[in-house]
Amino acid sequence: MPTFIKKILSDKTLAITTILSVLALLFGQVAWTDINVHTIVALAALLLLVGVYERTGVLVAIATTIIQKSRTTRQVILVTLLLSFFGSMIFTNDVAILTLVPIFVTIARKLELKMVLPVIFITIFANLGSAFTPFGNPQNLYLASHYHLTLGHFLQLSLPIGMINLVFLLLSPFAFKNVPINDIELTATKIETRTVIILVISTLLVLAGILNLFPIWGALLVSIVTALLLNRQTFGQIDYGILLMFVEFFIIVGALSRIEWVSDMIKLGMTTPAMTFITGTISSQFISNVPAAVLLSNFTSHVSPLYLGVTTGGLGTLIASLANLLAWRQFAQHTSDQSWHFPLRAMLINGVLLIIYLLIGLGLIMLRLN
Repeated sequence: MPTFIKKILSDKTLAITTILSVLALLFGQVAWTDINVHTIVALAALLLLVGVYERTGVLVAIATTIIQKSRTTRQVILVTLLLSFFGSMIFTNDVAILTLVPIFVTIARKLELKMVLPVIFITIFANLGSAFTPFGNPQNLYLASHYHLTLGHFLQLSLPIGMINLVFLLLSPFAFKNVPINDIELTATKIETRTVIILVISTLLVLAGILNLFPIWGALLVSIVTALLLNRQTFGQIDYGILLMFVEFFIIVGALSRIEWVSDMIKLGMTTPAMTFITGTISSQFISNVPAAVLLSNFTSHVSPLYLGVTTGGLGTLIASLANLLAWRQFAQHTSDQSWHFPLRAMLINGVLLIIYLLIGLGLIMLRLN
């Protein structure tokens, strides 16, 4: 059975959304216009291109080369967090986690470092870093498409919180011991110049498509051609389930938004920018920030508070961001640690940060209003 079919069949989140979308189609009011085609095509183009980066070993080569220059344990952690933060801006938070968690686990074993806290921070900064760009995570991709945001407009939304996130990142390594280390030996695939040139050109075209500077179907075609040229196995390895899940989100949200009492409740929580921010943050804790963005965007023109709400909403519970669950799965797979120590500690740290970022978000909203 092909890998991508196994992924789809084993994805519990997808199974839940499939059941809900079938119920929505059977008993709710759904229109095909509920599905944001631009978002789906943009996500497909991005997934395929990022899949090529993974399969060709480019991301691992970049990460290992930079980490090998570190001379202390604190530097290793800082560099890893910087890679997570800035890498997620272009390659998405999920890919940053998939790439860096295995690398860090390998390094931690060599240096006899504790793994839980650094991996939690890798996840947090993958989420916070991905918030900076319209293609860093699925909810940003959707919001940029839904509200027709240019890159400049989106950066106006994300720059204030992005600067705060960066300061937090630069301070966080001081929570770890600073012990000198010898050279770190890590193996990385050598990348051909031809591969790098093709990937750079393809990336520019795909990002232009996502930002409406280039036809989005052309961007998808570019990703397909890139995969055919560089690594055809990519077609069987990418997560098609997330595309199906997004289609199902649109169907579910379309049905929910036409239920009168649900619509009235959401409208009540979206009357002011501050209320929109709080509603986005709280709803993300229970349904995850991607479906929260899709659902709430139908009821508000307050773009900035909604963006801040679903960004802050990625902190908190494990389901607040699907990247949190992915990190737990990666940690368990690469360390054989099946205990609840990682998720409980992750939720504790995320919970504290959620309260801090709620206050920061409200402060930013008040500053924008004045």
